[in-house]
Amino acid sequence: MDIHGLEFIMAVVLLPITSTHTMKLAIITCSKLPQGVADDQPLLSSLSHLGIDTQVVVWDAAVDWSSFDACLLRSVWDYHERLNAFNQWLDHTAEVTRILNPPKVIKWNQNKRYLRDLSAFGVLTIPTTWITHAQAFNLKQWSHNHPAQQTYFLKPVVGADSSGTLRFTHDDQGLARAQQHLDQWLPEMDMMLQPYLSQVEKFGETSAIYFGGQLSHAVRKIPVAGDYRVQDTFGAADVAYQLSATEKAQSQACLQYLEQNHPEVLYARFDFLHDEAGHVYLNEAELIEPSLFFNHSETAADLFAQMILSFLSNNH
Repeated sequence: MDIHGLEFIMAVVLLPITSTHTMKLAIITCSKLPQGVADDQPLLSSLSHLGIDTQVVVWDAAVDWSSFDACLLRSVWDYHERLNAFNQWLDHTAEVTRILNPPKVIKWNQNKRYLRDLSAFGVLTIPTTWITHAQAFNLKQWSHNHPAQQTYFLKPVVGADSSGTLRFTHDDQGLARAQQHLDQWLPEMDMMLQPYLSQVEKFGETSAIYFGGQLSHAVRKIPVAGDYRVQDTFGAADVAYQLSATEKAQSQACLQYLEQNHPEVLYARFDFLHDEAGHVYLNEAELIEPSLFFNHSETAADLFAQMILSFLSNNH
């Protein structure tokens, strides 16, 4: 987003709210987490201070969605397990209220093939072999053309929380494990095959968090020794982080793509991995239900709440 876009957003934030209507915002979660998550509590507090009435609601609950001014997707961490039902809910709910982020961008972001769009736009992404479930894929045959890299990585194109992922070595035993993994997953899901970036074990994954196109804060997620999974559900730690110039440039390129193709994106988290040579790769653009790590920024919750208020006020 260019500086004029940011000036517009900040000007909107400062507009006086003259309506007497109390904004009602549904904070959307899943049945596994009916109260939402602790990570979002600072945001709920900031929204309340702005006079927005928030209610944490499970996405597939029997609710009159038209009673809300908008639905903010947060901990919908089961959507990938029930994708068709979730997308039907998106379509139905979007007929009677606003959804943040909008359904169009959510559906685009559900399948990691979106990385091909960002790559074509100029964002550096991890080299990927895309394997479709309709394709018989022989890893042994593939391996003949990939002798140099010692370790590789498999993951499904739709997934969350490292589900369906496998790190494997480029030897007979590793390839046999990987082929077994593919044979198990491919009937249900397209898969991605990538070189494994071992720096994730030492340095972790970095995340840049943006609200309304404005950088809020960044974090570094560090897995337990020997692991690659950077989610706290697997014991990973997270710390405040200052983005490098390269990470900022990659983030700006992602924002430019979104500005041109999905301009209504209100929140975004860009996750980066690094290689031994210092290259920075976009691992994922999280536009659906990312953890936003409000605990690592004193201003993040207030900034996001203001962005939400300006959006609701201008779309009421």
